[in-house]
Amino acid sequence: MTIHWDSKFEIGHQRIDSEHQIFLGLIVDLDKAVEAGDSRERLLRMVHEIEAYARFHFVSEENIMIDIAYPELDSHRSKHRLLLASMKDKAYEFARRTTDAETIVTFTFEWFALHTTQVDKKIATFIAQRAAT
Repeated sequence: MTIHWDSKFEIGHQRIDSEHQIFLGLIVDLDKAVEAGDSRERLLRMVHEIEAYARFHFVSEENIMIDIAYPELDSHRSKHRLLLASMKDKAYEFARRTTDAETIVTFTFEWFALHTTQVDKKIATFIAQRAAT
C-alpha cells in the first residue's frame, strides 16, 4: 500500500496537524516494515507504538476540544475510544496469529484518513466559526 501525507489530512490547527503527521508517519513506518518482511515481533512492537501514540494524540486533541468548548466532544471522544479498542483487538489478533499486519495497516490508515478528513475537520470549522463571531 502506498501511504503518504496529503494536504487533505490537514484540518488547519497547527498542533493537531503536526500530531497527525506523526501519527501517519508511524502507519507508514509499519507499512514499510511489513513490505520489508520484518519479524512479527518487530511489527507487533510497531503496532503497540501506534496504539500508544493514538492514546496520547487523542488526549491531546480532546484537551483542545475541552479548551474551546467543542460541542461534539462526547461523540468525538467515543470515536477515539472505539479506535483504541479496535487497535487493541487487532494487536491481540496479530499476536495470536489470527490476522496479518497488512490488515492492521489497512484498517489503521483507512480509519486515520476517514477520521481526519471528516470528523476532525469539524473541529477546525468550529474554531473558524467561533473566531468569526
